[in-house]
Amino acid sequence: MRMDRIKLPNKRYGTLPEAGGIYEIAALADMLEENGKKIYHLEIGRPDFDSPQIAKDAAKEALDRGFVHYPDTRGILQLRQALSRKLKRENRMEVSPDDVLITIGAQTGIMAIMLTILDEGDEVIIPTPCFGPYAEDCRLLGGVVVPAPCAMEDGFTLKASNIEPLVTGRTKIIVVNSPNNPTGAVIPRFELEKIAEIAKKHDLLVVSDECYERFIYAGEHASIASLPGMDDRTITVGTASKTYSMTGWRLGYMSLPSWLTNHVGRTHRGLAICAASFAQYGYASALDNAEEDVIKMLNEYRERRNIVTGYLERMEDIDFATPDGAFYIFPSIKRTGISSPEFCRYILEEAGVAIVPGEAFEAPGFVRIAYCQPKEHLTEAMELMRSALSKLKVKNRVLLPEKYESEEKNVLRSKAARGSNYQGHDEKVRHRNENN
Repeated sequence: MRMDRIKLPNKRYGTLPEAGGIYEIAALADMLEENGKKIYHLEIGRPDFDSPQIAKDAAKEALDRGFVHYPDTRGILQLRQALSRKLKRENRMEVSPDDVLITIGAQTGIMAIMLTILDEGDEVIIPTPCFGPYAEDCRLLGGVVVPAPCAMEDGFTLKASNIEPLVTGRTKIIVVNSPNNPTGAVIPRFELEKIAEIAKKHDLLVVSDECYERFIYAGEHASIASLPGMDDRTITVGTASKTYSMTGWRLGYMSLPSWLTNHVGRTHRGLAICAASFAQYGYASALDNAEEDVIKMLNEYRERRNIVTGYLERMEDIDFATPDGAFYIFPSIKRTGISSPEFCRYILEEAGVAIVPGEAFEAPGFVRIAYCQPKEHLTEAMELMRSALSKLKVKNRVLLPEKYESEEKNVLRSKAARGSNYQGHDEKVRHRNENN
């Protein structure tokens, strides 16, 4: 059946890319798997650990006690109190439980924020590479995405000096994501302090996505809302998904300035009403009692990161910055001579390793590898990827020998770029495309 009155995609939906993202790669990987090919799933940021037993027990108990109906749409008080304690203990933030809202994952919270704040034509400064839904939500709502480039040579760190030239009279929001998805970059406190000064100077709201806050391998995590004068202009977004390996529970939260809480809460209520009541009891229990599970998981991820970077070091034509956080690495494949989607499809079909093209993160020429698999699987996957890349190099040398001879002489694989303290080269921030 077709309805002539309905034209798809509509103007807003038409601003989104139709293919080439995480779920398209996952679908192709599933199809190959169904046809008998062994697939190593390094495409989706889904921890492979079980959720803490104490969280599961609390959720089961809540079910048995009959907590199966609509809870307070803000979230159950027990969970909001647990998050208030957590924010004070770990983030140095003083937040009343009344200013904590429970969401269906962090992504629903981000959409609710933008729906509440943005008018058509308003600008949102987003560090790129970025988690795709930041840009998608902004564009869907008629906002303008203003990319703040983060260079691999600087470890993909968001710099205040790249933000201030982008501020205009239409700017409403600066998005901060540390540790970053997809790069694993961690913004140091001194850089956050500079970003905070820009937000105060220009009267801007900061949306700080801190979903990977516990996944730190170098440096420390700092919450921008904890800095002087920032508690009243920062919304902090978090989730149970990563820290507690509870992706399927679909639980997140927002910590808001009190003047925004009711407005954003009303928007979220219109989007989703509330998160599942019994699941919230499980999250509350994890916050107070599952630290041992978290530490065990973090130690494992550090070892996994080392496996992946060790293999990437030995792959020709691959450049990368060692991530200081999260569980992703975002190498450049530009020197292979093919596009990111072509590269990912080749690695999937040749090696059986599913990874994601950088286009999904507003960064062509890169790919994202999620090291969310056991160490033995990661080792096998990276060895297969290395072998496939060697075959690709031979093919490309036959086709483009002069290109490779030139690039091998002139491109510096700087190991310093893989450390946190690399100063990088000065690069002017390109003026944004007004049609972006």
